[in-house]
Amino acid sequence: MIRVVLAAVLLVAVAGTAMAAIEVGRHDRTAARLDAGVERIERAARLLVDRADPTATGVPGARRVVTVRLPARSLSSAGVASVALRGETDAVTYRVRGGRTRRHALPVDLRTPGGPVDLRAAGRHRVRLGLVGPPTGVRATRERPTER
Repeated sequence: MIRVVLAAVLLVAVAGTAMAAIEVGRHDRTAARLDAGVERIERAARLLVDRADPTATGVPGARRVVTVRLPARSLSSAGVASVALRGETDAVTYRVRGGRTRRHALPVDLRTPGGPVDLRAAGRHRVRLGLVGPPTGVRATRERPTER
């Protein structure tokens, strides 16, 4: 009888430790995916400013569309609470469910005319970046999904 009780206690202790490690892994995997998406946005914005020529006021400038995938909550992903491109701080912020908000400063003048560009639902989101000026900056808008 003592062996059964000892085995049950040991099983609960090992399961508790394993669940904590799994949760940390889910959180870290989700954060790594979001970091990769933020890096794609940063790279596209920097390329626009560094390599594209500014246009006259009122004339559309160079643009790039970046696809960002927000993972859904699953056994291997913690899920995303929010992602936002913020023009007032020239940054992208995100929060993994159950985690703290992380901020990634962008090396460009980011403009979001209608307020922050929020991405909340799991799935693919297309963010349009366009060169604007003067002074030279990058406008970010969210593309609406197209009907198929």
